Amino acid sequence: NAFHGRYHSAFPDVDGPFGSCGDFFKNSKSIRRGCYQVNPPFVGSVMDAMYDVIHTALCDADASQSPLTFVVFVPGWTDTPAWGKLQKSKHLRNHFVVAATDHGYCDGAAHQRKNTYRTSVYDTGVFVLQSKRAVETHAGKTVSAEGGKKFEKSLRASMSTARTAPLAAPQKPPPPPLRLRAPRPAHSAAHGAAALAAVAP
Repeated sequence: NAFHGRYHSAFPDVDGPFGSCGDFFKNSKSIRRGCYQVNPPFVGSVMDAMYDVIHTALCDADASQSPLTFVVFVPGWTDTPAWGKLQKSKHLRNHFVVAATDHGYCDGAAHQRKNTYRTSVYDTGVFVLQSKRAVETHAGKTVSAEGGKKFEKSLRASMSTARTAPLAAPQKPPPPPLRLRAPRPAHSAAHGAAALAAVAP
């Protein structure tokens, strides 16, 4: 259930043949530059640990003057420690919340479902964190264009396409064609009288 060719995952022994780079936490020292999309499991302790890895990587990137960007997607659980840390980060460049009803995601069991996508259960918080050097790159300019609104608008539009589309109602079969009976020929009074005369004794 991955879109990108390279990604981190919890089970590199199984996911390796499909492009996994290994465990995100164990390989954190190898994250030095580039752009990363981060969508952790929705578990408070895991999201908290995720922030610590991102914060350390960005501080190291600032020290080495390396461009490093993280676009983080987490559920709108505003009372979790991870949410508070992300919101207060000195590396935060853009942040907005997408309502649950306004977006969805590709279901991991899409091959067993009639709909490929599933409407999100939670609001999603989007956080863009960057090193100082990354702000000057194309990624940095994209994130900050028009005060960050251009990036937000584009991402909202993209996320909205994954909402569950209502299944088309089954069409009723067309009614059978009407079968018209041919009208009986009209008989005049004279014709009827002649017929009666023919059978009279």
